[in-house]
Amino acid sequence: MKRLGVGVVLICALAATAWFVWAAVSERAVAGWFAERQDAGWIARYDTLSIQGFPLEFVTVMNTVELADPATGWAWSAPEFTLRQTAWNPDRTEAIWPSSQTLASPFERLDITAGHLSALLDVQPSNNLALDASRTQINDLHITSTANWRLTLVQALAEVTRLEGEDASYSIEFHASDLTPPEDVAAILDPAGVLPPAIPVVTSSSRIAFDRAWDMSAIETERPQIRRIELSEARAEWGDLMLRASGDLDVDDQGRPDGDIAIRAENWETMLDMANRAGLLPQALRGTARTALGFLASLSGDPEDIDATISFDEGFMFFGPLPIGEAPRLILR
Repeated sequence: MKRLGVGVVLICALAATAWFVWAAVSERAVAGWFAERQDAGWIARYDTLSIQGFPLEFVTVMNTVELADPATGWAWSAPEFTLRQTAWNPDRTEAIWPSSQTLASPFERLDITAGHLSALLDVQPSNNLALDASRTQINDLHITSTANWRLTLVQALAEVTRLEGEDASYSIEFHASDLTPPEDVAAILDPAGVLPPAIPVVTSSSRIAFDRAWDMSAIETERPQIRRIELSEARAEWGDLMLRASGDLDVDDQGRPDGDIAIRAENWETMLDMANRAGLLPQALRGTARTALGFLASLSGDPEDIDATISFDEGFMFFGPLPIGEAPRLILR
């Protein structure tokens, strides 16, 4: 019995020693990363850094954190940022953002508040922390921009999983509920106020291939760029309006997409009016668009619904037979 007691004491002492050793390693790693960013010309600082959670967790807490990349103009600051790991599975990290934070670009600053914002990350420690999977949960999100717009979101869930046998291809699932668009956007799209203030359903399911894996270099140097999108479904429902999309796109080195996206639009005439009011459809093309889309709707068997295709070719977009204009460049900055 005495030997058993001694053994238990030794095991506990070894476990405690291992915890403090790992905590010291973690603290040095975080401090070292911030020092490396400073050497690279970044603004990278925090007021305090502590490791908590003994004996079952490693909870890294940074207070008054600020990061700014002069090469891109992006900057982020928060009163606190937390990384949580369990002692038995340090490869899995939970990142927890505070209730308020600021994200800035060369174009605007976003003040972000959330009731809950966290991401559970599975990474590869031996491969520059390359992402294997993530699960991000958002509740009660409010974003206010210096460009005079505001957006709210009641709840969202985003899940990313690296595809088996692939280094830089990921399955991405996104589900959001009660998305309230900026007031000026809602006023343009729905000036009569007949639609609900919030879009109740926004969801998408896709596979996206990038030119390289999402790892620490995505933060430190540059973002991976999209090379292929396989969209199983994207869907938005707003009042009597419903829009669905699916299809595949290849993306070249300049970010130009090439391929087809199938669209199903219910109550398309209302959407056409909204696009016209938003300035997405020139007034000169409104009559032509209504005639062409009416023809497409007649082919679907329901005059209020449209099944058509948006084609992307050599930097331009076409909706059925209608030229829409220049395609957006899919470049992550």
